Amino acid sequence: MKNKLFILLLSVFPFTQNFAQDYSFEDFIGTWNGYISSNSFGGYNDPMTMIIDEDGFYTETSGHLMPTIYPNTQQSEFDETTNRYHWWYLQTVYAGQYTYQHIFYEVVYFQNDTLEMHYNFWDDPEPHPDAGTIFLVRETAVGIDDLPVPVINPLRKLIKAYDLTGREADPETSGAILIYQYDDGTREKRYNNNPYRNSDIR
Repeated sequence: MKNKLFILLLSVFPFTQNFAQDYSFEDFIGTWNGYISSNSFGGYNDPMTMIIDEDGFYTETSGHLMPTIYPNTQQSEFDETTNRYHWWYLQTVYAGQYTYQHIFYEVVYFQNDTLEMHYNFWDDPEPHPDAGTIFLVRETAVGIDDLPVPVINPLRKLIKAYDLTGREADPETSGAILIYQYDDGTREKRYNNNPYRNSDIR
């Protein structure tokens, strides 16, 4: 009888717990490059460079998360319990009252210095990528002179390009993270600022 009652309670009250990830604010500190996009609010897909400091102060180049009236009031933090990154800045001051703009994005992917977040202001069970998506790749802290020189076959040919969801993409797409597959079996993932020429593709 107890087992039946427990199963009944599970069916009536399903688990809706948000499982926190193993990230902390320190994981987001640094310089990131990518884009911010939305299919809502008029639609946009703008390049973004985001710099997050140790004290939570941030700057970003798209302007979508930046103050327009009161500069240098922006701050940020990561909430481990909701898995959301929070940006805020001073928006208006009226009759001595301070009003802040708050923006929340949920982390949906974070591996190998690649970060994807979807808009989720109200901490809904599912975030809203159509309302907002941020896709970023962290700049390496290693100096260029310290990086090992990769051995690259100069005769290799580009076969295909894919986005991070595995869908085939136009290799000339600028402002996107793409994975390039070559005929020698090598693959290369990078943020594409310099599109390939058509002559590079077989």
